[in-house]
Amino acid sequence: MALAVLVLPSLALAHASLVASDPAAEAVLTAAPATMTLTFNEPVTLLALQLIDAKGRASPITEIAGDGDRLSFAPPMPLGAGGHVLSWRVVSADGHPVGGSLTFWIGAPGASLPAIVVPDDPARRTAIWATRIVGELMLLAATGGAFFLAWIATAAAAPVVVAGCAAAAIAGLGALALSVGLQGLDILDLPFARLGAAAVWREGASGSFGRSATLAAVAFGLTLLALLGRGAPARLLSLGAVLGVGAALAASGHAATAEPRWLAASAVLIHGVSLALWIGALVPLAVAIGTDRAAADAALRRFSRAIPVAIAALLISGVVLGALQLGRVAALWTSDYGRILIAKLALVVLLLLIALWNRQRLTPLLAAGAPRAAQALRRTIAAELVLVIAILGVVGLWRFTPPPRAAAVAVDDSVFAHLHTERAMANVTLTPGHAGPIDIAVALQTADEAPLAAQALTVTLANPAAGIEPASAEAQRQPDGQWRVRMSAPLPGRWMLKLGILISDFDKVSIEASVVIR
Repeated sequence: MALAVLVLPSLALAHASLVASDPAAEAVLTAAPATMTLTFNEPVTLLALQLIDAKGRASPITEIAGDGDRLSFAPPMPLGAGGHVLSWRVVSADGHPVGGSLTFWIGAPGASLPAIVVPDDPARRTAIWATRIVGELMLLAATGGAFFLAWIATAAAAPVVVAGCAAAAIAGLGALALSVGLQGLDILDLPFARLGAAAVWREGASGSFGRSATLAAVAFGLTLLALLGRGAPARLLSLGAVLGVGAALAASGHAATAEPRWLAASAVLIHGVSLALWIGALVPLAVAIGTDRAAADAALRRFSRAIPVAIAALLISGVVLGALQLGRVAALWTSDYGRILIAKLALVVLLLLIALWNRQRLTPLLAAGAPRAAQALRRTIAAELVLVIAILGVVGLWRFTPPPRAAAVAVDDSVFAHLHTERAMANVTLTPGHAGPIDIAVALQTADEAPLAAQALTVTLANPAAGIEPASAEAQRQPDGQWRVRMSAPLPGRWMLKLGILISDFDKVSIEASVVIR
């Protein structure tokens, strides 16, 4: 191989790169150009070329004059004021496809960009919402049910209860797997027909959602193991399962980014564990009441003594989370997030009233052997389950509704993103956080949060859903240790942000995440 390189140096080819363009990247033009050119460092074969205007409309360019390393063409449509993205994809001389994009402006940079509403897929949104309800209900019922059987029930569980908890765990695993695929579709903004694509599942399993799904899968696995036995092993496994519920809920969602994070994550963990202990006990209790009255009475007494602690923890953690997410009391009725919270609280009040009725009225009647007490208690337990499903349905709407504290962050006209791997972390601030020219500030850290001394940093922005190939720029180190670069995101929507960190001449780390540009 060394001899071949020495004798035939022309074989050592590099990927093609853009060396010049007209208009230039980030150019501000007073009028629309009549012709446009792209010049590469070697002859290329064109795969795709399109122009995306300020309204997100992509127009393919087909009439192109190619002259080796130079492509010349006219705009495919009249160009108005505002930002425009020229996205290209070519095959270089070494046979590798290479893509890129550049932004130019007509009029003034950032001017005349209309407010654009990125279209959403109602069917995909509904599927995400429904799958989340099923997954969370199965997670609470299965893990909480296994905990109830191991810690509260005084007699051997009825086979139907064990089988029901196991079925809930298996169904929950199926819903969890589907939610990963739907998350990938949402990230990449793809239709259902692309659900089988590997990239969809890779994106869905990445980031905080992937960590949350992994923890939920572990909780389901511990639940199934706990249902196989009794005694101390079952208690330890079921305890791990309900703690896994809280950890899974705390690993993703709005609470994962609320400040202070330790308080928000702790409150979500306690909220999830408490809810699992309560909800998971309902079905086993209802079945036991109708089959084994003596065992049901004993289990009900133990449950009644223990559940007030879980409910108190549930309410306290809920108040903490509400205060963190709302930021101010007025947001409770002035924001969509707050109105959803009001609906949830109304349902929770009904749930607590039914639980109080069960504890103060029906449980003593059942212990006294009153006729029809068991039937009445089973009806109220069924009502509790219906309310739980309704609460999960309402809470699922938060998936599409940012909390007021997030909106308050957006008021300062910036977007913050935290990127990390096992080797490096980055805190990235994009200012402003809306479409147009953007100043990007990057603070690099090691995995243990110490400052990371890098030799160079490359920032890449891409919007695959809008057909915009990656555009890269070299960031400059500032005296304060941060890195800064100015780039453009002329369209609102979900953009992929990638950092190429050159630690040494032979060591480079790449990290990426998606950011939403308003």
